[in-house]
Amino acid sequence: MSNYTVIASDEEFAAVFKPATSTVYALNFWAAWAPPCIQMNEVFEELASKNSAIHFIKIEAEKFPDISEEYEIAAVPSFVIVKEGNVVDRVEGANAPELSKIIAKYSKSTSTINGTATTTPSVAPPTMSPEEMNARLKELTSSSAVMAFIKGTPTAPRCQFSRQLLEILTAQNIRFSSFNILADDEVRQAMKAFSDWPTFPQVYVKGEFVGGLDVVKELVATGEFQALVPAEKDLKTRMDELINKAPLMIFIKGSPETPRCGFSK
Repeated sequence: MSNYTVIASDEEFAAVFKPATSTVYALNFWAAWAPPCIQMNEVFEELASKNSAIHFIKIEAEKFPDISEEYEIAAVPSFVIVKEGNVVDRVEGANAPELSKIIAKYSKSTSTINGTATTTPSVAPPTMSPEEMNARLKELTSSSAVMAFIKGTPTAPRCQFSRQLLEILTAQNIRFSSFNILADDEVRQAMKAFSDWPTFPQVYVKGEFVGGLDVVKELVATGEFQALVPAEKDLKTRMDELINKAPLMIFIKGSPETPRCGFSK
């Protein structure tokens, strides 16, 4: 099929993918180790045979990490629809009915003689002013000596890059906190401008931006990252700081608002 391409190299992708044109592209990000991808690959190829107005491109997500990062692939299978350089729709997971519905919509749009209005994804209005968001990001990035902004959580990372970062930090015995940027899209988008860094994961140390996965890898390899991280305080130092935090310190089970036992209450 002339409208179906299985990408074998970055150069081939650049040759067949021309987002500045009026062509609608359907990108299939898959992985050989993920069983749901097997069925969805068949669905994808079948849709390609029936919708010649759309160019279907099959991309092995982990083999082409730069392309996956550009389209913010958090899980496989994922399907991205690109029109005139913009991502206009997205399907995550093995949802064949939804993918078929979206393909039909854009196939109909491209086959219309005079075209139709460009479809854009619905975007929720921001809930914070730029000043409020900036203050929140400063608070988040400074909330721990080492702060990792990742896709997913430490126990369930949602992309290979976040997983690799977590493995590095754990192997280096570095105490860190994390923020799941998939759980808050407003923070996710604002972080890109705040850090002047378009992809995730992102790492902050003592409130200062360090970089992404590749930067952390380089700094760890040279020993520079460990030098950036504050030395771990011993138990006695931490206890002394806690005891002297206020003129009167009470150690309880729970908090003053929600004590967890009758004696603390």
